[in-house]
Amino acid sequence: MNKLIVYYEELEVGTLIFDGDERLSFQYDTSWLKHPSRFPLSIAMALSEKPFGHLVTKSFFENLLPEGNIRALTQEHGKNSIQTEFGFLKEFGGDCAGAFKIRPAKISFSKSKLTRKELKLSTIYGYLKDKKSLADEILNHEGGKFSLAGAQDKFAIIYQQKKIYLPLDGTPTTHIIKPAVRNFKSTHDTPYNEYFCMKLANAVGLHVPHVDIIEGEFPLFVTQRFDRFIDKKGKACRIHQQDFCQAQGLTSLKKYETEGGPTFKDNYELIKSHSASPIPDLNQLLKWLLLNLVIGNNDSHSKNLAFLQTTNGIRLAPFYDILSTSIYKEVGQRFSFKIGEQNLWFKLKIRTFQKFSLDLGLNDDFLAKQAKNLFSALDQKLPVEIQDFKERFPEQMTSKVLEEEIKKRMNFFHEVFGI
Repeated sequence: MNKLIVYYEELEVGTLIFDGDERLSFQYDTSWLKHPSRFPLSIAMALSEKPFGHLVTKSFFENLLPEGNIRALTQEHGKNSIQTEFGFLKEFGGDCAGAFKIRPAKISFSKSKLTRKELKLSTIYGYLKDKKSLADEILNHEGGKFSLAGAQDKFAIIYQQKKIYLPLDGTPTTHIIKPAVRNFKSTHDTPYNEYFCMKLANAVGLHVPHVDIIEGEFPLFVTQRFDRFIDKKGKACRIHQQDFCQAQGLTSLKKYETEGGPTFKDNYELIKSHSASPIPDLNQLLKWLLLNLVIGNNDSHSKNLAFLQTTNGIRLAPFYDILSTSIYKEVGQRFSFKIGEQNLWFKLKIRTFQKFSLDLGLNDDFLAKQAKNLFSALDQKLPVEIQDFKERFPEQMTSKVLEEEIKKRMNFFHEVFGI
């Protein structure tokens, strides 16, 4: 039987067990259950003295890991010990999403100077030239000690004064870097796409982290981690998060509604039942849905929603991974959530939204009012964001393509809602 210890700062939270039948289980430590600052790993794993079985345990810990080809490459090129989810976390669980650290054994926390090294852009560009996975290379060859969820190639860093540092000891990272999506020929500009859409989301009132582009031979999208904060002494500290699959006891295989994952209503009800301030969080969620429809973000699945642990309870986290996927014809064109049983945007009708609203317990004209407010904000902010983008990236055509896509969809939804 193999064990890993889950920590919050220097406190022992509980034990993750991998037994001889290759099944996972988790049990909270008695001291954590009695601690005044205690909180659960997720809504699905409420504080309890009883151990949790395989499926619900896996739903939390598996969602901390990379997915798909990125995970497969990292495991293929790494040690034999990282082939299982347990082994991966044993090696790279020192810096995961949220506040918990996962370590191989009980440890004494050193007060010595933290270990890190600078990662040069030339090194990153070298891997990209050779068409290698950055996550794979940085974890297996550069000494990285982090685990990032998701199917996209990315890695976690400390970003200070325009320099990139790689923690070698599980120190909290502060930012995440993504290169262009390389699965398709047409997705070479995804860093600019995500930068523009995230800036636009912020301009119209969605809560999003600060983002930027590191320019050079290969554009790199960089986003500040919302599950980290810098204290008064300049130290990076962790904030606990749980994505909406973890919160509902589902693995990453069910992040899409079409794969048996949460519906939009499931996520809406989750916020309604568990947020410390449900009304503003629900309004943010509805605005997020409408903006994703307008920009064509068809990959807005349930793992792109999360709760943050605050001193007043859990709140909806800032939004991330907002970009237009619909401008790439090689990428799926169906929306992640069904709206009145429909997930093709151009087949949506007013009665579809009315049925959708009533299913959420809203007045049948509520979404129309929300859409009107969003479109009014977009009319004001879209030209500003386009101008800002063109001034900073005069050689890039991404904003022109996005402008055409967004205006086409806005015109359609204007007619649908009659506004």
